[in-house]
Amino acid sequence: MKNKFGNKTVSSVSIIGEDGPTSVFIVGRSNSKRTLKQNIHKFLYDVRKKRIVKSLKANPHSMEQVANYIITELGFSEVDKSESEYKTEYFQMRASFIMQYKPELLGDLAEAPKLENHEEETIKLFMAQIEQRQKAAEGIPPDIFDIDLHIYEKNDGKIQSKIIIEKNYGYIGGSASGLKNGSMKKFDKIFRKVYQYYGVTQKDIDNNTKRYIELVKTLAKR
Repeated sequence: MKNKFGNKTVSSVSIIGEDGPTSVFIVGRSNSKRTLKQNIHKFLYDVRKKRIVKSLKANPHSMEQVANYIITELGFSEVDKSESEYKTEYFQMRASFIMQYKPELLGDLAEAPKLENHEEETIKLFMAQIEQRQKAAEGIPPDIFDIDLHIYEKNDGKIQSKIIIEKNYGYIGGSASGLKNGSMKKFDKIFRKVYQYYGVTQKDIDNNTKRYIELVKTLAKR
């Protein structure tokens, strides 16, 4: 992230959370106009989305089956829960799930802070409130609220891939890094396979549930 909170060119703050429970903050200039390239990508995305919606059939699998698929079919290995990598991800994600699904456990901090304007001091205060809420969520004991988190990794020499699933709430996420061109495209293909295998029920399709929306969105991305 090139822009810093102290930079006077900062003009907007956005929160991206639709792909998972963990919020990502992006600070930069507001620009509502799309470039020609962005318009083309949006058009192609909409075309793929319509095709997927038309052809998608109910073929659901449980999170247990998804976990097994990631290991046996995709060649990933599960990260041991005693490793520091797992513990860090667990604490951060558990806090995020608390804020998303059980905010009442945070008492006075139950309501998420709102950004009133884009002034530098307001942004700093907003970020401080976010951090305070995060720490409060991390302080909730696991016997009051817990998650069933599993992390899977694979390193084929060209790309390091990580897939995360949370079985209680049906969350699937992931990331990748690599030195070769096309690394992210390769991972995106793997990630789409996981989501496609997870699938949806006919009830999901009929009721346009979050599971259905996330599947369509993930499969439409390229």
